[in-house]
Amino acid sequence: MLDPNCAWAWSRLGWIENYADQPNKAIENFERAIRLSPIDPMNFNNYAGIGSAHEVAQEYDKAVAFYRRALLERPHAYWLYRNLTSALVGAGQIEEAKHAFAELMRNYPDLTVSKFKQAMVFSAPTMERMARHLQSLGLAE
Repeated sequence: MLDPNCAWAWSRLGWIENYADQPNKAIENFERAIRLSPIDPMNFNNYAGIGSAHEVAQEYDKAVAFYRRALLERPHAYWLYRNLTSALVGAGQIEEAKHAFAELMRNYPDLTVSKFKQAMVFSAPTMERMARHLQSLGLAE
């Protein structure tokens, strides 16, 4: 209300909507943030947010596309590989998921399911799906 043109605020609201299992609202908020600030260097986070919204909605192919876009914008945002890997498994793209998982583990060799769950704030059903996807590739409990 104080600043309806604040792209950062719309982006933050998008993440809150993702965590509350409101993916359609989240996408609207991320898209608004991008429209308000189309060359913002943080737009990779909006693309990751749209990817997460599609993952929450179990639209894995769309999630993969947006996670990849986010990585194009910010190639060294290695944390995105946890999301990309999960979405690739959900989309049935297992060979690609194995490559993404290898990149994830190269950058976070001590990652476990427990640490993954502590770092994320998605709803329990979404977290369980994501964790199962990562476990299917060998992520330790």
